[in-house]
Amino acid sequence: MTLIPESSADGPTPGAYAGIESLAGVFHPHAVEVQDFSQYRAIIDLRSAAAFEDDHIPGALHADVRDWAMGAEGARSNAPATPPLAVHEATTLELPPALLASVAAVGRDQALLVYCDQGGRVSSPVARALRWHGWTVDVLPGGWINYRRWVLAGLEVLPRLIPFRVIASALGSETVRIMTALRSLGQQVLDIESLAGVRRNALSGPMSMSMAAVPQPAQAWFDSQLLQALRALDPRAPVWVTDTGASLGVVVLPGALIDALAIAPVGQLQIDLAIRAAAWAEDEPLCANAEVLIKTVAGRDPQPAPTLVSRWHALAKRGGGAPLWASVLSEHLEPLYQTQRAARADRQHALPSLPVDSLSGAALAQALRLWLPTPADDRSAAFT
Repeated sequence: MTLIPESSADGPTPGAYAGIESLAGVFHPHAVEVQDFSQYRAIIDLRSAAAFEDDHIPGALHADVRDWAMGAEGARSNAPATPPLAVHEATTLELPPALLASVAAVGRDQALLVYCDQGGRVSSPVARALRWHGWTVDVLPGGWINYRRWVLAGLEVLPRLIPFRVIASALGSETVRIMTALRSLGQQVLDIESLAGVRRNALSGPMSMSMAAVPQPAQAWFDSQLLQALRALDPRAPVWVTDTGASLGVVVLPGALIDALAIAPVGQLQIDLAIRAAAWAEDEPLCANAEVLIKTVAGRDPQPAPTLVSRWHALAKRGGGAPLWASVLSEHLEPLYQTQRAARADRQHALPSLPVDSLSGAALAQALRLWLPTPADDRSAAFT
């Protein structure tokens, strides 16, 4: 299927693809000659464990049976040209334990997909063996290289078809709360930071920009997950995202997504500083230790001015707490964020500011109900 969106410097708008319920149909695995991945009861990755860890088709199972497959292929090539009818390659078709474990829960009436990175030398004998045992099996044509080409092509196509709407705030912890509230209201949300394993201005925890706690996903795995998330979106309605730069830690966003976010309408969070600081302290463990908080913030690039760090130490000696949190946020993290935001996006106020008086889930949901544009308003905002 080929789509020709309405021409606009501001990208797609709701309603531009009125007949499409999901972008899965726009960018389909038919391009690599297989069914949609969701149609297979199991997808089996036959590459090495290291390759699987780096990236794989989302939802795939791993079975390293390369030695078995190579042996089976060798036995097949050395077999007599016209074996007796009683001979049916029993030794080469007996499934290895790793493969049996992958298909144990798959009925014979359900389809399988297998792939490798050895030019079919692993996937082909595995497919033959599975078929001999009664399963319907597809082999991914072109193997892993073909899949990666398909992923990268999709990441340059799909972002251009999506009506993104950006929530701008200095703290990832704030936008996490907002995105959760948007989901509760039935809005479409694409959590790019979660896929990348980071949060903006997170200083500790499993998704820290310092990368100290949990390693980020490999770039290829991020790409695969991002494409899967994009294909699930409905282009007829807005898709909410957090404000995001071109890179998140070691992960780089595809160029088409960077371009789409740069021109997307933006709503800036508007909330009292004391409330923001208190919520940040709830979400950021380092706020519990004033000196550790100061040391961590002062050690990150770009570093705060020495006079500001001295002021923070003075606040810490007086007990730290809310005054310290508010100063770090308002005098360093927020100005730094606004500078970065201005450098990467021209449109900072295409949507009205989002006024909230609490970052609790219930309060955010209520504020969003009042703030969310109607479909007509949202369409016109894209051209403002």
